[in-house]
Amino acid sequence: MNTEFTIPKDIEKDAVKYMENVLQNLEDNGVLENVDSAALTMLARNYSMFIKASKQLEKDGLTVISDRGNIAPHPAIKIAKDAQTQAMKVMAEFGLTAKARTKLKLDKTDDDSPFEAFVKAGKEVR
Repeated sequence: MNTEFTIPKDIEKDAVKYMENVLQNLEDNGVLENVDSAALTMLARNYSMFIKASKQLEKDGLTVISDRGNIAPHPAIKIAKDAQTQAMKVMAEFGLTAKARTKLKLDKTDDDSPFEAFVKAGKEVR
């Protein structure tokens, strides 16, 4: 399928690599359409934001000292959590998680092999 989706240039390198894999997977399964561009952009940006926030947490730690001198959760925790939640929602829509893939019906051109037929039927097929 030929689509006009372009991976955003201002996202993290790991997010670019992931999106390249996502696009290839969707194209290979014949499910990528031009109307998916907005959702794919949301996925790319949210996944990138999750990566950035996670890197910040690795650098700074999970807590910060507040203005009053109290230990508080780092603000990047909420950013990472929200970005992860949004990315996972889009991933599920595109069948990019193991659970979501079981719900998708992709065109399968090959018939079951004799072994697959045997396993499904529970008896020998000749």
